[in-house]
Amino acid sequence: MLDILLLTILFYFIQIPLPMIVSVINGVPFSHYLSTRDDVVKIPNLAERFIRAHNNLKESLFIFIPLSLLSIIINVDVLMAATVWLVLRVIYAILYCLGVTYIRTILWFISIICLVDMGIRLFKHSI
Repeated sequence: MLDILLLTILFYFIQIPLPMIVSVINGVPFSHYLSTRDDVVKIPNLAERFIRAHNNLKESLFIFIPLSLLSIIINVDVLMAATVWLVLRVIYAILYCLGVTYIRTILWFISIICLVDMGIRLFKHSI
């Protein structure tokens, strides 16, 4: 389980520079990212999608990380649900950046089911 948690954190950090990289490749001056960013700069749609996909991941991490840590602490097996969650989140981010809509939403919903499954397993262990 610790491996999945660490891979999730790695995935989080991989997503951070992607909007900047895409923007610089598409003509946004690198100096913009070294400044206070007071000037309004039009960033590419792809970079905007990277930002939104990353923000969506952050919202889900507030649930995933505590559930993962609890499962490690109290020794509850949620490895399958956590692994499926991470794989779905990676695919979700890719599809989001590619502009795929309906499949992306279905994957998001299934990833939420994985979080619910993790919570149920923890709850069952506590009673």
